[in-house]
Amino acid sequence: MWKRLLLVLVLVAAALGAGCLGSFSPPEAVPPTIVPVEGASLENLPVYTFPFEDGEETIGIDIDPTVYAGAKEADRRLHLYKDLSEEEWIPIYYRAFVNESRQEPFYADLLAAFREIRDREGLDDDRYLELITVFVQSIPYKTDTSIAEPKFPIETYGDGEGDCDDKSLLLAGLLAREGYGVALLYFGDEAHMAVGVRNTGCHYRNTTYAYIETTNASYVGLPPRTLSNGTVLSSDPLVIPVGDGPRFYAGCDQIMTIDRALDSSLARVEALAPELSARAQELEAERESLDSLGARMTDLSRSGGIREYNRLVPEYNRKARDYNGAVRSYNALLEESRAAVDLHNYLVTHAHDRPGSYLRAQAYLAE
Repeated sequence: MWKRLLLVLVLVAAALGAGCLGSFSPPEAVPPTIVPVEGASLENLPVYTFPFEDGEETIGIDIDPTVYAGAKEADRRLHLYKDLSEEEWIPIYYRAFVNESRQEPFYADLLAAFREIRDREGLDDDRYLELITVFVQSIPYKTDTSIAEPKFPIETYGDGEGDCDDKSLLLAGLLAREGYGVALLYFGDEAHMAVGVRNTGCHYRNTTYAYIETTNASYVGLPPRTLSNGTVLSSDPLVIPVGDGPRFYAGCDQIMTIDRALDSSLARVEALAPELSARAQELEAERESLDSLGARMTDLSRSGGIREYNRLVPEYNRKARDYNGAVRSYNALLEESRAAVDLHNYLVTHAHDRPGSYLRAQAYLAE
């Protein structure tokens, strides 16, 4: 969940002696800014190792300690000189955190590290976006209770943790600077924030953007059914454009295949569960009947009741064949259920590997 927004409405008195100093026209709003703290130092910067596709990547850069310290000490309030609506002042407020100019060297250094991975691995625009997304998702989710407002992206990186708005601001800032059409998705009713990216077919609700959840590992274009605290996103978000570059996400077809496989595997497990339970009970009853008949035949053999024993042999053999057939049928259903569970769990835990997940999902749906 995000931290609350702080704003100050500033009343400006009309000047007396009109004309002697010219007209005074204050800005509508003065957003948060960073004033570097000269002489500041910074130790123990985080190094991030995170899964990506079928391997791992490591990112670690130096950041300017004076800018980081300035971000820590910044006045994070929005000062309003005019009574603006939420739809007007909320975008001003959040874009100020993303676009504070003193963070540009931080963005440049971090993106240089991402570009090295992109070039080494030959990533296209979709996989490159996923690389940056997985990195931000891998930053531990935690709310800093010592501050009441969002963090600047340089803080989130330097702190090695952040909550939904902190991480969304960082991701949106990075993607915007790499030329993606990107926006912040502000859910006022649910106190949540996510990122949206322009795409070729997985639009979220009333927007033209694909949904990206930043608080945990998840696929681009697949919104969570519920947030970690059980909240369901049911409102239309306020869309705050951050970048209008030409790049977009074109992996929606594969994402939809993964989504269908997730739904199909879960539905299959749920459908098989009662049948497996009923068959397990039937097997137990058949096994007890077979064991009872076998015990009776053993007693007959020991007591010399050969004629009765021989009469029961065909019945025992029939019961044994039926039982073994039922066991094979049960095991086949159990294997089908396990395959569905395994696939579902694989897809859920491999959101960092969309190409690999797509191949598995495609194969499952084709069976």
